[in-house]
Amino acid sequence: MIERQQRIAWIEAVLEEYLAASTAADLLAARTKIDPSFGNRHGWTARAGVAFAENLEATYIIRIYTEFEAALRDYWLRFLKKLTRPKMFQLVNEAIPDQRFSVDVVDHADEIRVYRNYLVHDNEDEAGGKIVPFSVQESKSRLCAYLGCLNPRWR
Repeated sequence: MIERQQRIAWIEAVLEEYLAASTAADLLAARTKIDPSFGNRHGWTARAGVAFAENLEATYIIRIYTEFEAALRDYWLRFLKKLTRPKMFQLVNEAIPDQRFSVDVVDHADEIRVYRNYLVHDNEDEAGGKIVPFSVQESKSRLCAYLGCLNPRWR
């Protein structure tokens, strides 16, 4: 399997984990509604169960982005043979894209980068004070579209 396909598969696996976790959150909510002390018997409070469900999307967007970043850094180092460590803004927008990348693909991946940075750092400065949220599915789609533009000779 070519490396970019493997990296895309890893991101798709994270999406599948998200779907499983989302189902688990629904089951947990139903269980704690029936038995409010359920969490206490397992070492966590009801508030922790609510926070788990509320933070699920952000957690998995960050995980998907982590896989994306690891892929780009590996591509940069192993395929392009570059020893520098540019910031992700530079990799996504300037250093890696070539004629295979449409402007939309680059812009869409960069929007996920900005949103991920907001989720991690709670800082709206980079986005000019306007954060556009994305779903886990949309984050996966946009980042996999970008990876799909990488050179297929990457092994």
